[in-house]
Amino acid sequence: MIPNTKISHTILEFGKSIILQLPDDYSKEEFEAAISIVIVVWNALVMDAWNETDKFERELMERLEEGPKQAKIEVRRLIKRKKAKFSTDLRAVGNYWVKEQDGEYIFGCEARGNVENFPAEKTKH
Repeated sequence: MIPNTKISHTILEFGKSIILQLPDDYSKEEFEAAISIVIVVWNALVMDAWNETDKFERELMERLEEGPKQAKIEVRRLIKRKKAKFSTDLRAVGNYWVKEQDGEYIFGCEARGNVENFPAEKTKH
């Protein structure tokens, strides 16, 4: 099933635990760093689902092995959240951006799909 929500909205909802940890006066660079972590985790799990493996999740956790303990905890929480609440959303994030407008940061991104596995029934051609 193809989700009917914008991927940018879904990513913000998925990553809200990370985003809410930003300081009140966070900069554009801090927001971009946080959202990039969220997207890396999301895309790793989506690509694993596409390929019916856990390769990207394992590689992600291996790369964090030398990092701060808190980073590993946060990434594990995101992984658990993706699997529990967003498991049926198999869109990957392609290009993404953060723009500043009227003192607010606007996030946008493009969805990418594994076209080989998208359902074609009830599609008008």
